[in-house]
Amino acid sequence: MRSLVILLFTLFIGTAFAQNVPAAAKAKLKALYPKAESVKWDTEAPNYEANFEVNDVEMSVLLDAKGNLLETETGLEIKNLPAEVKASLSKAFFGYEIKEAAKIVKKGKTTYEAELKKGETKLDAIFSPNGKLIKKIEKQEKDEESEKAESGEKEENEENEHEK
Repeated sequence: MRSLVILLFTLFIGTAFAQNVPAAAKAKLKALYPKAESVKWDTEAPNYEANFEVNDVEMSVLLDAKGNLLETETGLEIKNLPAEVKASLSKAFFGYEIKEAAKIVKKGKTTYEAELKKGETKLDAIFSPNGKLIKKIEKQEKDEESEKAESGEKEENEENEHEK
């Protein structure tokens, strides 16, 4: 019963928020990615982020209220990172494990992101296509707790879907 209540609450909140996403943003997402599955909307004030999958590839787009595309992030298999980025990663972050990778396109410029872990240290590294390190973002404990909470909610929702 508790699971059903949580599921209904989650669906209600998700539906209520989804209704707050401007129609122009929703229409742009549908036009750009008609095969998008499992779309989840978030706000990155004042903009709107849609997280979804297309052909089993995780993606996200950032749109403004008028439906203008601001940024696209596409998940990559680590082996598909450019050779220059992989070389820089192995030099600058020796001993780190690459957990995830993504290609980011913003304002016509492409960068690559690697989520890294070494022991308790977690960080994101942003690279240019030629392998130059642009930015290193250390993940704070708060970020990790948020990820765990989101992961727990996702697992609970998946469990609830299997119970149906």
